[in-house]
Parts: sequence; C-alpha cells; structure tokens
Amino acid sequence: MKLRELSWRAVQELDPDVAVLPVGSTEQHGPHNPVGLDAIVANETAAEATERTETLLLPSVEVGVAEHHRRFPGTLYVRPETLRRYVTDVVRSVAYHGIEKVVVVSGHGGNAGVLSDVCGRVSREGTAYAVMWQWMDAFPDEVDHAGKSETSFLLHLRPELVGEPVVGDADEWGRHVHGASVAHYTHEFTENGVEGDAREASAEHGAALFENCVAELVSLVEWVRAADWDAEALESFIPDPE
Repeated sequence: MKLRELSWRAVQELDPDVAVLPVGSTEQHGPHNPVGLDAIVANETAAEATERTETLLLPSVEVGVAEHHRRFPGTLYVRPETLRRYVTDVVRSVAYHGIEKVVVVSGHGGNAGVLSDVCGRVSREGTAYAVMWQWMDAFPDEVDHAGKSETSFLLHLRPELVGEPVVGDADEWGRHVHGASVAHYTHEFTENGVEGDAREASAEHGAALFENCVAELVSLVEWVRAADWDAEALESFIPDPE
C-alpha cells in the first residue's frame, strides 16, 4: 500500500498497523551508476516488502548524510541534524494517526547513525516502536560502493541507468591510521568513487541479492508487527539489586 496513492478515506478503512519508510541518498556511485542508486534500492526493496506484508509504504527520503562525497558532481546532502529532525517528524506524524510501528529502510550507510538514533529516541519516548534495517547489515559480505553488489542491484532493477562498469581504485572504503578514520572526503582515498570491481556485476547476481534482501525485510516487518511493545512498562523498569 503506497500512502501517496491513497485517499484519506482509504487509509482510514485500511487501518495499517506497520509503516515502512525508505531513506536513501543522492550521491556519486562511480562514473557508471546513477547518483540515486541508494534511493532506488531502498525504495524498491521497501516497496516489494510492503506488498508482501500488506503494510504501508511511506514517501521516501532521497537526500541523506553524504557531504563526504560532495566533490563529485550531482551529490546532494543534508546535515545529520536535518535528517534527524525530518525523520523524527515523519514518524511522529505517522504515530499521530495510530500507526505505532515503523520500519526505517536505509539504503545508505552514511545515514545509519542518525536513523538508529532516531529509532531509539522515538521508541524510548513512547511515540512509536521504530527500528532501522539496511541491507548492508543483513549481508555484510556483499558490501561495496558502486562495485559488484551495488552495480548488480541496478543491473537488475534499472539496467538502462548503468553505464560501462569500472574497477574501483580504493583498497578499502576510507583511510585508517592506527585505528582512526583520518579521511573526511571520499576523494582522499578514491578518485573514481568506487570500491570493488563493478566489472563482476550481473543482473543475475542483482536479482538474487534483491530477493534475499526483500525476504529478510519481510521477516523483520512481520516480527515487528507481532512484537509486544509496551513503552510504559519498559520505562518503568527498576533494577533489582538482589
């Protein structure tokens, strides 16, 4: 159920119990992928999962925390506090209409800290039970940036948007010295913006990865739907020293 395609009467009659909010990013993904890759993946994964679970798909957030990519043309970004306030207000407005459970689907790792914080805060304040899910956590072995996995997603979902894949010039995502992250711009460690070898990408791999992601998200949504969440009881907990 896509909220943007429903009337208020339809929403009232459907009375959804879980809402899903896709949050992506508009940032560089190498010279061969569109800047909206993260938003496309988050949207498509969330859309398929809501179809299978008959839950409510909220309008997506497509600009996130991506200032580190800003030297690459086409990259858009907001400050962490902007994204935090915006998503918090969206969840609060959803909860106002009686939907007390929200799954936030992140397609961009740079949003994770903010979204995790938002979900924790709105849950602890009793607004709604909110959790964040991102495919990178579900399948850590597949994580790259515009490499095999991300390019495969697009070859499956939107092949017409993918150009000639290239190999990344980054040995790792970021630059680390003595355990510290010392790079604040993407171009400090990669000139083409790619980690991994996108030449290994395929539509078949993308289809399999997409289906696995949807299956995981569906399972999570159903778990959240069944979860016995009682904010008042959790807040009134008193440790027993005995």
